[in-house]
Formats: sequence, C-alpha cells, structure tokens
Amino acid sequence: MNQPIMSSMGDCCYQLQDAVLMPEPELQQRLESAWTERHAAGIGFRYRLNIEKQRIVPGHFQFLLQLNRDRLTQRRQPQQISLDAPFDESIFNFTKVHNDEVLLELQPASEDIGHCELLRRVPVTLLINNSPLSIYHSLVVPERHKCCPQRLTPGAIRMALELLYRLPDRRYRLSYNSPGALASVNHQHLHLVRVDHELYVQRAPLIPVGNDDRLTRLTDDSPVQGYCYELYNAQRDLEPVCRGLHELVNLLARRQMPYNLFFTWTEPTKPAAGTVRVLVYPRLTPCVNKSACSFNAAALEMSGYVSVGDAADYEQLDEGKIRVALQEAQGDVYGALQPEFASNSEFTIAKSLSA
Repeated sequence: MNQPIMSSMGDCCYQLQDAVLMPEPELQQRLESAWTERHAAGIGFRYRLNIEKQRIVPGHFQFLLQLNRDRLTQRRQPQQISLDAPFDESIFNFTKVHNDEVLLELQPASEDIGHCELLRRVPVTLLINNSPLSIYHSLVVPERHKCCPQRLTPGAIRMALELLYRLPDRRYRLSYNSPGALASVNHQHLHLVRVDHELYVQRAPLIPVGNDDRLTRLTDDSPVQGYCYELYNAQRDLEPVCRGLHELVNLLARRQMPYNLFFTWTEPTKPAAGTVRVLVYPRLTPCVNKSACSFNAAALEMSGYVSVGDAADYEQLDEGKIRVALQEAQGDVYGALQPEFASNSEFTIAKSLSA
C-alpha cells in the first residue's frame, strides 16, 4: 500500500487560534481530509480500515465490541517498554516516520499562557495511525522532535485537552497508555479516535475522593477502577484540572504504578452540555510485554470500546468476561491508593505546595 504522496496534500502546518478554546472547523476539516486522502490512496497505512462486525454487548455497561482482524495480524510489533525506560533513538520512534504519515503540524498561537507552566502550549504533530481502530484514528505527538519517552508531560496534558475543545465534532476522544500499561512505542504520544457510540464512562456515576474537591472516582460497581477530573468551563477549570492531573500521574510514577488515561465529552450530541471528563485508570503491576493478542485491556477497552482481532472472541465475549479481563489487568488500585488521599497524605501535601 505504498504509493507516492499526492501533491494535493499540500502544506501540513496549521496555526492554532488564540488561547480561547473555541471550536475550529478548519482544523477538523483539514485533519479529516488529510486522513481520508492518505487512507484512500493507501499511503502509510498497513491496511485499509475494515470493521467486519460490531455489536453492543448486552448488559448494564453497553460495551461497544468490534471485529478488526487486520489490526491483530498486520500492526507494527509492539515494543517491550519498562516503566522508567529512557528514550532510545536507535529503535522505532515518531521521528522516523515518513513525511507522508504526517497529517498536520499544529503550532500554538503563543508559546505560553500567562505564567503557569502547566498551561504552556506546545507544538503537536498529528500522524496517521497506520494500524487504525476507527475512522480518523490518529497519533497525537507533542513536541515530537524533543524525543520525550512515553511519560506524560504537562504540555501533553494541556494540548490533549486543547485538541478536544478545538475539534467541533464531540465524538472525538483521546487515550493514553503509559509504559507498563500497554504502550506500544516509547515516544510520548496519545491516540485520537472518533467513537460514534456512547460509552459507559460518559454517564457513569462518580463519588468524591479525599480533600481535593475536584477529584472523583468511579463507583464500586463499575467495570474498572478509575479516578476522574471534569471540566465544566474551559477557561475556569483548565488550570486546576491540569494541575490535578499532573499531580496524580506524578503520584502514580512515584508509586511505580502504570496507568491509562481517557479524555471524552459527556454529551457529544449536545453542544450546550459542555462537560469534559478525564479518567485515569491506575494498575497495580506493569504489563511489560505487550503481545499482539486479540483483546488487550488498555485505555479504550477500560472506557467501553473493545476491539478484537479474533472472530471467536467476537462471538463469545460477554459483559462478564470483559469485566473479568479488565479487573484482572488492573487489580485493586482503590485499596492500594486509599492512604494517599487521607487528609495528611503525600498527595494532599504536594497539592498544597504546588498551589
């Protein structure tokens, strides 16, 4: 599927608008057009996207289950990444991709917002995911040429939220898998996917955690254990949510706990209902060796979107089996982290010091 790049694709540079996080229809149009042109021409992709079947798994949580055999058999071999692995320029990373795989180079209108390091806007490269799960499945690579390992920086969190706000179509979601939590490449990146089905995490009930009045978690009857921050107003909530997420992922790093993240709108079909949820799914132990198995318990699966590569799995998986697989992958993280959220916890102290 390797053909010369089409001259019509033109310049990949895109200047983001100012700091007001308003939708940019041109950004979405250029992203989707660039992806569609490459996919139609077979440029960079290992296969043409073919979701053979899909169904909603009966049960309370309504998992979206899809059969995508090509991703299982034709995707790039995942790297084996330990939790603290440094960036290794000798192995595959996103500086090595062909220029044809670059969809857009996003440049912020200004490098910084105010004086807050957590809100610093950074350049972002949008690449095709050459083994796509869904239409427009792309890779979001903040500061690609700085060659950061797959550990989230404040700039990456900030720009992930910015991208969600900038794309007018609220069916777009972002996900992140850390080393030890099924990351495939040790070069900082997130996944951008469009999911047309409502996922259970959009409407799942939440309960408060500790002394942070913004931090909540999924209830005990949820399929997974996850912490959540919500943004009701982008301008008001952006700094405290970025701060809270930064402190939470730092806590998990100190505890040597891998984790997955998922960014989603709660009401994609209702523009007036503008709540964004960011869910963090810690794991008790790392999964260092990511095998190309049919069902991996990563960020998308924990959030309700399950893609399998085996027809038998597609037919046989039910809600109970999915829940067991997710819970076995994660462990009892609420129990392990409960002491961290007590009134005198390290997390609370760190929060007060950084305020």
